[in-house]
Amino acid sequence: MSTLTAVQEARGDVAGGAALLVAGIALLAASVLEFAPGEARGDGDNPADSLRYLARFGDLYSYSGLALVVAGVALVVGVIAVHSLQRGRGRSLGFDTVSVFGALAGGFFATTGVMRMQANGTVPHIQSLDESWGEAAYLVVQMAGTQGLLSTGMIALASWLVAASIVFARRGVRAPVVVAVFPVAVLLVLIGDLVAPSLAGSLSSEGIFLAYIAAALFGLPVSCAAVGLALVVRRSREKLRTVSPQN
Repeated sequence: MSTLTAVQEARGDVAGGAALLVAGIALLAASVLEFAPGEARGDGDNPADSLRYLARFGDLYSYSGLALVVAGVALVVGVIAVHSLQRGRGRSLGFDTVSVFGALAGGFFATTGVMRMQANGTVPHIQSLDESWGEAAYLVVQMAGTQGLLSTGMIALASWLVAASIVFARRGVRAPVVVAVFPVAVLLVLIGDLVAPSLAGSLSSEGIFLAYIAAALFGLPVSCAAVGLALVVRRSREKLRTVSPQN
């Protein structure tokens, strides 16, 4: 491999790592923005509460949507960079498949973000025509967006983060492995809920459910940023080792 090619690949991986850092920060920002009003946010599954929330804090909801769009686009860039890193060790159908999950997660996040950005203007307008229509319009955003696309995106992201952590572990980079506990926790709770649905009630009433929410809303962004940081540091060092002997 020529020095120029090595430098170009290193720059691409550093850019991908930076994109994952951005994705992690943006995902965290989306949650912070949505829930910034605290108790005034109300129950997200209650359309009456949420219409009042949109009337008072609609801009925050739009900004949380914008953050999700940024996170989604950045995540796709980062997934491609990590996939390129693994490709250098030969093709892996399993990792190829999980990489598609990561890219899909980016699309799910971005689509949810667009729905939130549009909801700030569209839902209040529909509400002005008929209150029940407004509640129905919000529930579409909540069920199709937050409960559907966003939740699916988190599952896909958790799966990809576990696979990416394994890739870095094989290269001796431990930081992503340490924070992989968060995506693993998300997947275990979801799998346990599917395998033993009778436990769902107990999970929702115990600290396990709160731990799951924390792992999904806080842990996944941190894990995403950790993978990005590992990619930046790893490829920056490789770039130095590649270029220095040529000087």
